[in-house]
Amino acid sequence: MKPDTERKKYHSEKIHKRKNRLRCHLSKELRSKLKAKKRSLLVRKGDSVKVLRGPGKGKTAKVSKVSTVKRKVYVEGVVSKTARGKEVQMALEASNLMLMGLESTKERKEIFSEDIFMKKEKPKPAKKAEAPKADAKKDAPKKSDAPKAKAEPAKPAPPPKAEAPMPKAEEPKSEVKPAK
Repeated sequence: MKPDTERKKYHSEKIHKRKNRLRCHLSKELRSKLKAKKRSLLVRKGDSVKVLRGPGKGKTAKVSKVSTVKRKVYVEGVVSKTARGKEVQMALEASNLMLMGLESTKERKEIFSEDIFMKKEKPKPAKKAEAPKADAKKDAPKKSDAPKAKAEPAKPAPPPKAEAPMPKAEEPKSEVKPAK
C-alpha cells in the first residue's frame, strides 16, 4: 500500500490491533527451545529483555510496564531525569528489545518447554531458634533482664512565637460626586 495509507492505518488502529505491534525478538537461546518456529513474541510485564537500540543500549532488565495504547515498553533501569530531578522511565519500542527470559503464561507453556521460564525464588522459611534448655540457670537473671539505662529526657518544644496583629489596611475613600 501507499505509505500515507499505511501511516493512516498505524495511527488509527484499534487497541486490539495495536497489541500486535508489541512483538519482541527472541534470543537464539529461546528460539532453540521452541516447539514451533518463531522469531518474535508479544512482550509482557515481568519478562527479562535486553535493550538493542536507544537509551540504555546493552542493558538487560525486567519489563515493568507495557502500554498497548502508546505501543511502548517500559524497562526497569532505563530512566531519564526531569528538569526537577525526578527519575522517569523511558518508553522504548518493542522492536528495539530482545527477549532473554520469559514470564510463564498458559499460551507460552504450549509453545515452549517448561525449563525455559524464569524460576520464581521462594523465600526460605527462617529456622526457629531452639528453645533454651531448662537448667538451673533459668532462675538466674539474664543480661536482657538488667535495668536499661535511662534515656535522656526529651527537650521541651520551644514556645510558639506570638504573632503581632496585622494592622488593617485603610480602605480608600471614594468621593461620590452628585449628579447634575
